[in-house]
Amino acid sequence: MQRSLTRVAGTTRFVILAFLGAALLLDVPVSCQGSDNSIEGQVRVTTGGALPSGITVKLEVAEDVVVARKMVDQTGKFAFYNLTSEFYRVIVTAEGFQPASAQVDMQYYASRYPTLYLNPLGPKKTPPTPSESMTDLAAPKKARKEYQQGHAALEAKDLAGARRHFEEAIEADTCYARALTELGVALTLQGELSSAENSFQKAIHCDGEFLEPYIQLGILLDLEKKYSASESVLRRGLQLAPSDWQPYYRLGAVHQHSGKYKEAEEEYLQAISLSAAVPVEVHLRLADAYLQQKDYDQAYTEMQAYLRIAPDGPLAAQTRAMLQQVESMRKSNH
Repeated sequence: MQRSLTRVAGTTRFVILAFLGAALLLDVPVSCQGSDNSIEGQVRVTTGGALPSGITVKLEVAEDVVVARKMVDQTGKFAFYNLTSEFYRVIVTAEGFQPASAQVDMQYYASRYPTLYLNPLGPKKTPPTPSESMTDLAAPKKARKEYQQGHAALEAKDLAGARRHFEEAIEADTCYARALTELGVALTLQGELSSAENSFQKAIHCDGEFLEPYIQLGILLDLEKKYSASESVLRRGLQLAPSDWQPYYRLGAVHQHSGKYKEAEEEYLQAISLSAAVPVEVHLRLADAYLQQKDYDQAYTEMQAYLRIAPDGPLAAQTRAMLQQVESMRKSNH
């Protein structure tokens, strides 16, 4: 039985990690799970109070080209279905509040679940949320333009082009935290890990309230098997954004890689409880954690959950094969 457990659990981890690999960086898409043609979002106010009445959400495919518009009820939730374009812009407006917007890339699972924060109008400015960087507001036009070109190149896997544009953006603004963060991602994918770490650290130094460099540095340290350092960085990010799913999900991965399977299980479950944007592969990660704890019933349940959500996902065939093995193990264990 122990030999079978090792074989099945090891296979699960190999499939997950071999497929995800460096795609963990910057949430490079592995697939579009769930409803591939929808955007489902949430509107909140930065003050944490009740939502105002009369919130309008509109969907654009290009600047000023509106394809859909709807009102939002007091839950703040909204959805657009049967979408056909690859990129969208979601804009939220309400009387007495500054407009909020988010770019949506339909190839990215998390991108399709945006949370938009409304800032009340008034002389007092509200600090950026952890997903925003205060240096975005200060960056000159040239820096922002170079960053946007670099971001597009990174998404197109043109690492040399992305790096060039990010470096140009940073030359125009040496403390542009978002550009520094994505430069770190490009450097990581090019194998220049030390330079990447320096870039992430500088981004944190420039804007200690910006969550993304903490996440990316945590991932890099995890890949380098510096588990203690990775956990420390991610917990600093968690202090910034205790209701964001990403630090929990990444902490789960760190614990899993370091053999702390119960801790990994707890972090993954916390991430799932916070957001529907957690990648569907979390169920396979949980299945692996349960297998390592010899909890075959829960492992089986998590594999079924993955197949229910992503029946045609990139890991569906392997998961179905492993599901049969785990079913046999369940029966032998009872």
